[in-house]
Order: sequence, then structure tokens, then C-alpha cells
Amino acid sequence: MSPASGTVDPRAPRFGQGVTAALALGGVVLQEPVLIYILTALLVVAVASRWRIDPYRFLWLRVRRFVDPPTTTESALPHRFARVVGAMFTSVASICLVVAGVTGIGSLALVGYGLIGIVGVLAALGAFANFCLGCRMYRQVSLFKGWKLLTTPAEDIEEMARL
Repeated sequence: MSPASGTVDPRAPRFGQGVTAALALGGVVLQEPVLIYILTALLVVAVASRWRIDPYRFLWLRVRRFVDPPTTTESALPHRFARVVGAMFTSVASICLVVAGVTGIGSLALVGYGLIGIVGVLAALGAFANFCLGCRMYRQVSLFKGWKLLTTPAEDIEEMARL
């Protein structure tokens, strides 16, 4: 991804969605909350750092060496929005699983695994069927653009220079 231009190799988000799907669905199938906590950390770190620290990008840069250069690019903003939504879902799910583990309330664990299951299925659809619900939602909701939650600091500086 080129932070200044806000574009991304279309294969990079699909790769990230594949990682998300594997961790989410693996955590649900194995009933292993540690996988869900790892997934939550991967997503939240990128969002909280405003994409400066992005573990998926780090992994993609290692994999990209083995594939051909991209023939096209696409906007990174819809994919960032989808990851923000995923980070929110996984955060709530992680909280549910932690509280369920501490209190023994089984219904909270069910809610947590249900939320993670939704994230996993949607990520798998994005990775394998090229259907990104978060990206479609982004195109419908332009409110987040004003919050600057989906831009990088480099993009903010570039926008300030244009003003």
C-alpha cells in the first residue's frame, strides 16, 4: 500500500481477509479464545495506530515478493473501514469471552463466538469470493471520512498541504 496515495494492491486486503478468516473461524471451531484475542490485537493495533503499525501489511510485504506486481490498484479507504468494523466486532467478542471466562456465564461466550463467527464468515467471503460487506458499507456511509479515522497521518499532512 502506498500511504501517500491511499491506494492498495487489491490482493493485499484479500490476503488480510484470509488471515482474519483463518484466525476467526479457527477460534470458533476449536473454541480457542487465544486465537480470537490475537486477531483482536492484530486489528486493533492497526486501527489505533492509524495504520502506522499494521501487522497485515507487514505480512503482505513478505508474501508480495513471491507474486507478480499488481496490474491495478484500488482505494484503501473501504478496506480500512471494513477493518475498523472488524476491530469493533472482535473487541466486543473478546470482552464477552474474557467476562465469560471470569464469571462462567456461558451465554456471553456464545455471544462472543457468534460475533467472531460473523467476522470469520464475512472475511472468508471477502478473501475467496471478492465480496467485502464492510467495503460496501463504506460506500454507503461517508460519515467516517469526516472523522479522519480511516486516513493515515501522511494523508492528513498531504491534505493540509493542499489547503
